[in-house]
Amino acid sequence: MSDLRLTVHDDAAGFVAAAETFLRQSEVENSMIATPAARMVSAPNDDDAGIYLATVTDRDNVVAAAFHGASGGILLTAAPEPAVALIARDLASRGRNPIGVVGPLAQCEAFAREWRARTGRAHRLCFHLRHFELDQSPARHVARGRLRAPDPSEHALIVDWQLAFIAELALPDDLSRARRNVAQRIERGWMRVWDDGEVVAFVGYSEGAAATARIAPVYTPPCHRGRGYASAMVRELSRELLGSGKRSLFLTTDAANPTSNSIYQRIGYRPVADHFQFEFIAPQE
Repeated sequence: MSDLRLTVHDDAAGFVAAAETFLRQSEVENSMIATPAARMVSAPNDDDAGIYLATVTDRDNVVAAAFHGASGGILLTAAPEPAVALIARDLASRGRNPIGVVGPLAQCEAFAREWRARTGRAHRLCFHLRHFELDQSPARHVARGRLRAPDPSEHALIVDWQLAFIAELALPDDLSRARRNVAQRIERGWMRVWDDGEVVAFVGYSEGAAATARIAPVYTPPCHRGRGYASAMVRELSRELLGSGKRSLFLTTDAANPTSNSIYQRIGYRPVADHFQFEFIAPQE
């Protein structure tokens, strides 16, 4: 890398224009960055303020991209180590404080080394993530019930379940921001519930670029688990989205969870790539 240049983009449209071709080279794993960036262009909201969107070029060719929201970790693509270090130095110079880093293992390790040199913060592994893709419609579900859009009277329940999902997985998310985001997704029609005489689970998705979508979250309250609802929801939502013209669907699991990984593979999702999530640790810890 002899001519690296980092650009922090003023808006999502500029980032998408610069990074789209690069992100599509590894479309499934890069959808963690591409999907929220595409949403920021098509359906912006107040929480988009303060988003960090950066690309690194070498002789005008994009070789890295990064995304840091108002909270949470920095998301990285595969990239040469000097490009990753450049991103880490830029974030530190701007006084940003990501709680961790998510991306391919080598890039997370390279970022963590540079981040420790700049801030004194060490890191520890939180999650081993696995990215999946589906591009063919699965067979119909076998569980009781049906998938449908939530009624207005059920919106508050979905928000409560989303907060329970965050708490159960100990996800790093601001709860007030999470409430706003799930309410906005309901308004945009990006949520579904499973109805088996009553609402027993919910699933969401986000519109991506180039006729793609990411499915998340998938949540069944403990009292309704073990009846195949999660599998049925994802199967039927996948059929709906592919039937509406989507060419590929993406989702991400915890690689350490054999249940979710086997469920999605039985539906037809195929594993494509692994990512890792590191958490940064304050020096005194």
